[in-house]
This record gives sequence, C-alpha cells and structure tokens, in this order.
Amino acid sequence: MSIKLIAVDMDGTFLNDDNDYNRDRFAHQFKVLQQKGIHFAAASGSQFQRLVDQFQPFRQHMDFISDNGAIVHARDALLFASEIPHALVDDTLTVLKQHYPQPMALTTLSGVNRAYVGSETPDAIFELIKRYYSSLVRLDNLFEVNPESLDDQLVKIAVSFDPTVDTATAIPELIDQLDPRLSAMNSGFNTEDIGVAGVSKASGLKHLQERYGIQDDEIMTFGDNENDLDMLTMTPHGYAMANAHADVLAQAPQQTDSNNDEGVLNIIDKVLTDDL
Repeated sequence: MSIKLIAVDMDGTFLNDDNDYNRDRFAHQFKVLQQKGIHFAAASGSQFQRLVDQFQPFRQHMDFISDNGAIVHARDALLFASEIPHALVDDTLTVLKQHYPQPMALTTLSGVNRAYVGSETPDAIFELIKRYYSSLVRLDNLFEVNPESLDDQLVKIAVSFDPTVDTATAIPELIDQLDPRLSAMNSGFNTEDIGVAGVSKASGLKHLQERYGIQDDEIMTFGDNENDLDMLTMTPHGYAMANAHADVLAQAPQQTDSNNDEGVLNIIDKVLTDDL
C-alpha cells in the first residue's frame, strides 16, 4: 500500500472531546510523514483560521481544506474558494429570517477572511461559536447583509438548530426551500452547512490531488459525520471513527478507534511502520 496523502476531519475525529490532540505523539509522526513524502491535510467544516491555530507548529508544511471543501489552502497559499453567488446568499437569508430566526436557530456566515453572526447573539453563544470560527465578528442586520460590503467571499451558511427543535422535521423543510444550485450537509451538533452544490471535502481533496499528482487509492481519510462521507468513500482507505454516526460506520470502508482513543494516530503509526 502506497499512501501519499492523509486527510483528517477535526471535531469528533482528530480532536478529542477536550478539543485537543496528543501533540507530542503527532509531532513525532509528522516528522516521519515529511521524511516519507506523505502529505497531511486537515479537512474540516470549520474555518481555515481555526485550523491554523490548532496546527501552528506544522502549518508551513501541511494543507487545509476548510468550510467543507469550499476553501482549500496549500500551505498558506489560497488554492481555491467557492463563493456563493450574492443572489443566492440573499435568497437563503430571506428564508432563514422568515422561518429560522434566533433562538430557534443560529445563522453563521462563513467567508474566506472571517465568519459573521448577528449582533444580537448572546455572549455565551458567541464564545461557543469561536471554538469553530476563531476569526468571528458580529454584524447588525445579518439577514439583510450585502455580501459586496463585507470585502470578503462568502462560501458557507451554517444553520445551528436549538436542541429543543425537532430537526427531523426542520432540516428537510429547510433543504426543500433552498435553491437547487445549493446543497446542505450535516456537520454534527444540529448544524446544517449550506454551500454551492457539488462542493465537498472530496472535491477539496481533488484540488490537492491535482497539485501533487495523487490518485484516489493513494489517499487515507478519517471522519465521523455526514460531511465526511464523500471523502471516506472516495478511497479504499477511508476510516470511520468508532464514535462515528451509524450511517458513516455502515458506509466507510474501514474503522478505527474513537477520537478519545487516538484512533487517527493509531492508524498513522501503522502507515509509518507498514503494518496495515
């Protein structure tokens, strides 16, 4: 088996439930990965700025797929950004304002430079969101925002439903109201991520594959949720975490230990010692 690129989801996958990872163990592995010429990429639904914060010692030598594949960085260089057309942003925000206002749901706009929430967002919720969007600002009248005024490219609209909401009903109703040029996928925590149809972590990986000349069967991927499924199933070396959603466990080619048991690092050890 020849693995040339390893891509990992973050929350529920590479990160443990304390929002951290075994940094000493990974630092040793990363050094060996570099020696063997194996690329390493973080592939997350959250933003590039947050991923960089989590991988500061390694950021100059790895790649980043953020916002579910809508933004791709090769090292620090922006390789790709899938901006949502302004008219579709306006249409979607109109639907969200009418049917899914706070506190029923929280809307977060994600751009290349920063993420945005409404100015009415409570401080406690604002700080919670910063766990996933370290570059985050409040906007007055979020649902009437003019994307052109932001000096940014909006690539994702995240809708996080309150735990009291019946998401089994609310989410399909939301999806039915979206323009067909958009798609939505669940990223966990009662959150639907809306972006340009056809954009995903797997499509983000394609940009890195083209850059480095890597085939699907030379990629190893790790994930735990619906927004990871496309990259888990694009390769025979796709690993679902033991804590993954049942649908992910059923469809992923492989399985590893949970995020709290360092399942990703356990498999990387096997890659580095040719023990798979």
